[in-house]
Amino acid sequence: MIRAPFSFEPTRRDLLKGIGASAAAAVIGGAAPAAAQTNPYDGLKGEELELLIWDGGAFVDNMMASVQQKWTSVGGGTLKFRKVPFGDLDRAVRSANQGGPGPDVFLANAPNVITYKKLGLIEPVTDMFSKDDLEDFFPTVRLGSEIDGEFYGPSTNENGQALYYDRKLTDRYGLKLPETLADAWKWDEWLRVFTEIQAAERKRRGNDQFFALYPNMGNTGLFFSGIYPRGAGEKGSNAWKMVSDDGLKSTGYLNSTEALQGLQLIQDIHHKHGIAPVSTQKDMFYNDQVAFFCGVPLYLAPIKKARPDIDLATAPVPYLKTPIIHTGSFAWLVNRQTARMGDAKLFVKFMGSPEGNDIVARGWTSPPIRKSMVAARPEFQTKPMSLFIDSITEWSVPRPKVPGFSELDTMWIRLEADIVSGGNVKALADDAARRIDAQLRRYA
Repeated sequence: MIRAPFSFEPTRRDLLKGIGASAAAAVIGGAAPAAAQTNPYDGLKGEELELLIWDGGAFVDNMMASVQQKWTSVGGGTLKFRKVPFGDLDRAVRSANQGGPGPDVFLANAPNVITYKKLGLIEPVTDMFSKDDLEDFFPTVRLGSEIDGEFYGPSTNENGQALYYDRKLTDRYGLKLPETLADAWKWDEWLRVFTEIQAAERKRRGNDQFFALYPNMGNTGLFFSGIYPRGAGEKGSNAWKMVSDDGLKSTGYLNSTEALQGLQLIQDIHHKHGIAPVSTQKDMFYNDQVAFFCGVPLYLAPIKKARPDIDLATAPVPYLKTPIIHTGSFAWLVNRQTARMGDAKLFVKFMGSPEGNDIVARGWTSPPIRKSMVAARPEFQTKPMSLFIDSITEWSVPRPKVPGFSELDTMWIRLEADIVSGGNVKALADDAARRIDAQLRRYA
C-alpha cells in the first residue's frame, strides 16, 4: 500500500466510514460542519483571473462555467480563459510570461509540476492547505505536487486503471475472474485466459478480428503502457523507478534487465501471443471487438451508451512482479509572476476544496481528489467502480517525477511505437535511454 508521509492510508471500506466522510459530504452539499464555519476565503478581492487551460471543447467549457458560478458564490471574480490544445499545453505554460503578463493560474499536466518548479514558473500554495487537507488528498495528489517541502497545487481528479469486460462473455466460458486487489492475477495467469477466450470467440463468431485485449485505452504515453517496465521490477528497483533519483539518467533504469522484460511483454502481446491489435482503433471495445479494455472511470458512460445491454464488470490490471498503476490528471498551479497573487492562490485553494473539486471530478465522471469525498459518490462505493478507488489507494504511484517528464513521455511514445512495430527490444530501449539522457541532462 502506498502511504503518504506521517499518515495512514485507509482502504476504501475505511473511507466510507467515520465523521470525515460525512463532514466532506456536508460541505459539498452546502452545510459546512461547525469546525469549518470560519470563511476559508477571507481576503478574497474578487479580482478577474485569467486561466490557461486545455481546450477540451464544450465539455470543458460547460464544466468551467459551473466552476465560475460556484467561485462567484464564495466571492470570486470573473474567470477568463486562454485555451490551447493539449499537445501545446506544456509549451504554452513554459512561454506564458514571455512578451507580457501571463495568466494568473495554469491548468497543467500534473507530471510537469516538478518541471515548472525547476524553471521557476510557479508559486507554492502550501499556506493554503492545512495538514488535514494534505492528508485527506489521495496519495498521488499530494506526492505529485510536493517538492522540497512545498505543495504546489491539487489535481483536478483521480483516475485509477482497471480492465473493463462484459460478464456475459466470461460467463459463457465459465470464467471466474478476480474483482478485488487481494485476488489480482499476474500476467501468466491472465495470458492463459486471454489466449483461451480469444480463440473460443473467434471460432464462435467466425471472425479472426476479435481480440482478447485492448491494453492501453488506445492512447500511447507513460500513463498506461509505462506500467509494464515499472511493474516488472520490485518496488524501489531501477526498473520500478524508470529514471534515476536525480532525474538526470534513464540508462540502467529504462533499459535494466527487469524493465526489458516489461518492454518485451508490450511487443509479445501484439506479436508472439497476438492477443492485442497492432492498429489503434479506439472504438473496438465499444463495438464488441475486444474482450478486455484497460481504461479509467471516465469511460464508464461511453461504454454503457455504446453497449446498453453490457453486464459491465472490472478486474485488477495484470502485473508482472509489482502491482502498479499511474494516476493523476491535470493540476491547478499559480503563476509566480501573477499580479493577483492573493486571489490566484485562493482560487487554487478553492479548486482543492470539496466544494470546488466536486464540480470538476463529477464533470470528468472520475473519483475526487480527497479520500473523504468518496462517501458522496455512491457510484464509487459498489462494483464495478469501487475497484478504481481501491487501486488509487493501494496501487497508485505518480508517473516518474522528473523535471524532463515531457521529453521523457515524448520519447516513450516513440519507443512504444517502435516496440509494437516489432523491432529488437533491447536495441530500441538502449537507443531510447541514450536519447532520453541527453534531454534530461538539460535540467542538471
